[in-house]
Amino acid sequence: MLKYAHFFIFITVLLTASAQTGPILPTPAVYQRVNGQFVCSGNLVVDPSEINPALLQSFKDLAKWSHQMEVTPSVQNPMVSFKKLTNVKQDSYSINISERIVISYSSDASCFYALTSLFQLATKQDGQVSFQQCFVKDYPKFQWRGLHLDVSRHFFTPEEIKRFIDLMAYYKFNTLHWHLTDDQGWRIEIKKYPLLTEIGAFRDSTVNEHYTTYPRTYNKVRYGGFYTQEQVKEIVAYAASKYIQVVPEIEMPGHARAALAAYPQYSCTGEHLGVEGLWGVFDDIFCSKEESILFLQDVLSEVIPLFPSAYIHVGGDEAPKTRWKACPNCQAVIKANGLHDEHELQSYFIQRMDAFLTANGKKLIGWDEILEGGLSPNATVMSWRGYEGGIAAASQGHDVVMCPGSHCYFDHYQGKGSDEPLAIGGFTSLEKVLSFDPIPANMTVAQAAYVLGAQGNLWTEYIADYQKLEYMAYPRAIALSTALWSETKPSYNDFLAVLVKYHFPFLEKKNVNFSQTCLKPEIFTKRKANGGIEIYKTPAKGIIASEELISSIPAAKRKIKAHEIVIDQGKSIPAKQINVVAHKALGAQINFQTPPNPKFDNGSLTIVDGQLGARPWKGNEWLGFNTDSVSFDIILEKPIKVKEIRIHSLHDPNSWIWSIQGYEIQLIKFGHGVNISEDYNMDETFILKIKDKKVKQIHVVLYGLPKIPEGQPGAGNTPWLFIDEIEIR
Repeated sequence: MLKYAHFFIFITVLLTASAQTGPILPTPAVYQRVNGQFVCSGNLVVDPSEINPALLQSFKDLAKWSHQMEVTPSVQNPMVSFKKLTNVKQDSYSINISERIVISYSSDASCFYALTSLFQLATKQDGQVSFQQCFVKDYPKFQWRGLHLDVSRHFFTPEEIKRFIDLMAYYKFNTLHWHLTDDQGWRIEIKKYPLLTEIGAFRDSTVNEHYTTYPRTYNKVRYGGFYTQEQVKEIVAYAASKYIQVVPEIEMPGHARAALAAYPQYSCTGEHLGVEGLWGVFDDIFCSKEESILFLQDVLSEVIPLFPSAYIHVGGDEAPKTRWKACPNCQAVIKANGLHDEHELQSYFIQRMDAFLTANGKKLIGWDEILEGGLSPNATVMSWRGYEGGIAAASQGHDVVMCPGSHCYFDHYQGKGSDEPLAIGGFTSLEKVLSFDPIPANMTVAQAAYVLGAQGNLWTEYIADYQKLEYMAYPRAIALSTALWSETKPSYNDFLAVLVKYHFPFLEKKNVNFSQTCLKPEIFTKRKANGGIEIYKTPAKGIIASEELISSIPAAKRKIKAHEIVIDQGKSIPAKQINVVAHKALGAQINFQTPPNPKFDNGSLTIVDGQLGARPWKGNEWLGFNTDSVSFDIILEKPIKVKEIRIHSLHDPNSWIWSIQGYEIQLIKFGHGVNISEDYNMDETFILKIKDKKVKQIHVVLYGLPKIPEGQPGAGNTPWLFIDEIEIR
């Protein structure tokens, strides 16, 4: 607790100023605090006649887990009583704490949510447990409040899955999307096809470092694991006891390498390939022939009885059509069914699974690629490539779960510092997660009615153990829960105040390896009035508004200068080192004719701040454009001689980011200029030599690929253009 003491003065001011702010997260609809405490000796007496045995057991378990308290059933002088509500919002509850505790609830799930809130109101000291006297009224805004967990890239034990579920339940999540199969591992026992786990659950190597690191090296240690059907039943029952549904994902037709390593006859080529040890997207997917479809329906026949959830997730994402185009069996299916192309073939494939699941009392859900070629009649769409897939599905009358990469991918970096552990790329801060709304502004009221809710996604290519899983998930998961539960979200400052004062100590007590990145100073750059930059820091991001000037760096006049700046971030946080290249356009004004995509718009100064984007890339260090060309002007303080222009871009096809393919540059002095243009497959750093031209303004047009090539991740889509520093020398 002492480690957060320097934040408490400010937090006390915030909490005093907001009458509705209390210790509960996600933030309840109503919180009214009154003077006084309800105090007990660590044993709550409960009238057992007012709740069912399952809820009574939940009460006991939560009391023990959260505060090492006891719950004693007795009809004599109960401290806690329960009342059933009718004609209220779904899953509504209320808590009234005065001389005793009264919990009113509308459903068993809402009673459980009330209990989690009750224990967030409790403090324990010297064996005494105190509850703040107050009135709480609450209900969820969205019904699908989920977290996704990929166990295929890295495996987590049943005990770790249960620990993950414990925290989910405490923060009122109600859906665990369990990603059980992928190229790098098949994790669920299928008794009819034992090779799926004998062979498909283990890989012989795993790529080291980041996917984009060259040269690539591999850890040759055999890696894997799987869950028996009995273990699956146990985990599903454990989640159900905490009112969490488990939705399994069996990937098809893509991300199938682990399954095809075991049963290559269900691929297009029949080639024997091992379980993949590299991350990415691979051409070898399930063939669309009847034998493959029946094989997968056999698999689903064993999966369905294990999961009471209404939904079965079939993936459907990132399925290259390379093999299908060359496969006689697939082409025969296209011809026999009057299909136009391989995209309609994927729709046919998914429709077959939809019909099978519907006949077996389940609903199909898949990633938004299942829209391509026509959406299956009963499908629910999980929209990850932005909101667009969700809007398209809702406009056709289909239910939607939103999980756009811009806000919901917890495998992204959450901090800007170089001390953050390796992640896949991208930048999704705690504040950005809290700002998430599953219903975008351009969605109509009619379309919004189909949005079930949302979830946060934890892909585990770069999450090799449970400690790191907790670090990547928390506290961002708490921010997401608040965004999905709370009818009126708190401000980021109010949320952060409650999080730090009440929930960080709780997470610490539960030995959760949560991230404290949000407590680090914010370091940011501003333009100087006469060219160049200034670097500032705040004592803590989002908490204290004052800022301190760290360094002032002018634009280079003649020689290019390199500056190394070391910034102290506090006693328990490593110092941050910033390297700045002071070139002639440092801090120059940038006028965009093609604005960056809002998801990766970090301000025009990003490309003239002298700081090169690091590898692996983070979203905060680049400007990202989802267009096939980018046009902008660099406006200098005064005419200068230019000998060289350096353009830094990013090439990461696995993230749909492709390097620049050509350029047009116009050097302007006084209203007229010199044009330079060329088609050029640029490296990530491109250097253009110029014969001493005196220049006041530079007009730049950068060209990318119109479409991602077949066989590559995101094939057929417009690739991203990512640019960082434009150096003028």
